[in-house]
Amino acid sequence: MMPGAMTTSPRTARGPLAAAFAVTLTVSALILAAPASAGGCANADISPATADEIALAETATRCLVNTERRRHGLRRMRFNRNLHESSAWQASDMVSYAYFDHQRAGGPSLAARITRFGSGGTGGYMLGENIAWSTAGAASPREMVQMWMDSPGHRANILRRKFREQAVAAVMIDGDAVGGDYDGAGPLVIYVNQFGTRY
Repeated sequence: MMPGAMTTSPRTARGPLAAAFAVTLTVSALILAAPASAGGCANADISPATADEIALAETATRCLVNTERRRHGLRRMRFNRNLHESSAWQASDMVSYAYFDHQRAGGPSLAARITRFGSGGTGGYMLGENIAWSTAGAASPREMVQMWMDSPGHRANILRRKFREQAVAAVMIDGDAVGGDYDGAGPLVIYVNQFGTRY
């Protein structure tokens, strides 16, 4: 069982992985991706292999998340730069320490990370986070968002009515020397999608 997981399924070395987190919910799952409706989002099928393609994949993922919200009668979420900095930090931290979770042992919590990058503030706030990784050939935004939508915890974050802002950061890892939770799985792409509302 993966740390902090309420549900899990058998692990394969090269299958895509996803985990979702909300203030009142932690879910982690290993699932296979299936096709998603691109919904008019440019670059939905890109398999990022360069820094420029990573940026395109981030934008496409945000678009696909908002497409799912629109399909369910919800408002689109605006891009938030602070959430993007926090998402990028988490993706890089998972690479640096070779773990796949919302928090490494001794590392900052989601709330601490969000506050560090300026999204907490003095009022109340609600936060969520979806994470996923897959081998580079199966890491398109379409596959990531469909994977999240097929998992109840991830889907709940994407369709949470109160969320107003989001950001997506992705990190590409060349080679297969990462080790840890990604042992033997490279090259791969890690996605972090964070959500928030400030009151």
